[in-house]
Amino acid sequence: MSSLVPERESTIAAISTPPGEGGVAVIRISGGESHSIARKIFVPARNSGFSERKLCFGKIIDPETGGMVDEALCVIMSSPDTYTGEDVAEIHSHGGYVVPRKILEILIGLGATLAAPGEFTQRAFLNGKMDLAQAEAVSDIISAQTEQSLRYAEAQLEGTLSGKVNELKDQILDVLAEIEANLDFPEEDIDPIAKNRLKEASGSVEKELSALIDSYDTGRMFRDGVTMVILGKPNVGKSSILNCLLETQRAIVSPIAGTTRDFIEERINIGGIPLVITDTAGIRDTEDRIERLGVELSLKKAEECEFVLVVLDQNTELDALDRKILKTADKKKHLVVINKMDLEEKLERSKLRRILGQKKPVETSALAKEGIGRLRQAMFETLAGSPHASDASELVLTNLRHKKSMEKARSQLRMFLELLERNEYPEILSIELRNSMNSLGEITGEVTTEDLLGRIFSRFCIGK
Repeated sequence: MSSLVPERESTIAAISTPPGEGGVAVIRISGGESHSIARKIFVPARNSGFSERKLCFGKIIDPETGGMVDEALCVIMSSPDTYTGEDVAEIHSHGGYVVPRKILEILIGLGATLAAPGEFTQRAFLNGKMDLAQAEAVSDIISAQTEQSLRYAEAQLEGTLSGKVNELKDQILDVLAEIEANLDFPEEDIDPIAKNRLKEASGSVEKELSALIDSYDTGRMFRDGVTMVILGKPNVGKSSILNCLLETQRAIVSPIAGTTRDFIEERINIGGIPLVITDTAGIRDTEDRIERLGVELSLKKAEECEFVLVVLDQNTELDALDRKILKTADKKKHLVVINKMDLEEKLERSKLRRILGQKKPVETSALAKEGIGRLRQAMFETLAGSPHASDASELVLTNLRHKKSMEKARSQLRMFLELLERNEYPEILSIELRNSMNSLGEITGEVTTEDLLGRIFSRFCIGK
């Protein structure tokens, strides 16, 4: 038997809820002995005993001492209609630190093995309850930071991506079938009409793969988020803008230049994009050693981030320092904000237009909380590239592994088209088509290795 398949006699257990104080903790058991182990530790309040798939109220008893550990609920579920495809039992105890750990300790003493990270979902995959892309979606659902990233993960769990992968594989298989029909006549070239048909069918798959690959940057952004830095001279309103975006007084606001010396980091949701936003020290030449360190850290953060929000002051003239900040931001995806619109205009717009070109700045008054809605929308459009990029009905790639597999499949398909154009033998053509199908099979786990599974499921939390 392959080592990828869990041993049938192995029964695993883990706490599935987060550690810490809480009303309820869930301890999950899966494997052939899960029901018998649950019966050794759980005593129903009534003599009727367990009913399949019905929560039963009773007491958790320590078999060694006979003492009660907790009042709890317990449910047993028989394979194959369970999450893992195996016999499963769940104990719903009181939360906290002590009780769940004590119950888990007793379960291990009764023969269960502590589950590895992601082992319940790995067993679900190995037992055919879900494919590999769906299993990865379980982890994405748990770690989703916004409703939009949750919707993308749920669509993947429902099989949207897997369905598209299987559809593309079927189209390649149709081409392969026609190629292999020519194997009996290797000396004869493929009929020109059939050749055009094969090129058209393969080209259609190649275009779909390219569109999905191109969607990855958007998908990754919604799944993993974006790091952003607010950059500008002292006292232009960076901290005020941060507070407006957060809708809370997070950063100290003062008319004294140089108030922010260290950086402040917060998380916000911009149209479904998780944004890690950093307010930095104002950029200026200073003799103050501490402030100078803050300025250096600001520039370092700007180099490391993915998105820069440059803040200019409408009430001051554009100077060399502003130009330096704009030049720094120009290396990144960025947006320019003209703040303090409630004050007299001293900023030369004509000079700024020459620097920005086609880019349009956003005008705000953080003090009056004006223009913040426009700023949020402009931030979203700058990041996503479109005001409608958060449409969850559109299939996008969110996982780098999926992108790499599709890139490999596309490369192999392009090689097939090149060989087809050169009238290569059908045996050679079929190799590239099979390789392309196998690359797509890596996404759903149809083609996989033990090392790959180990890497994927080790990223899960214990108990899932």
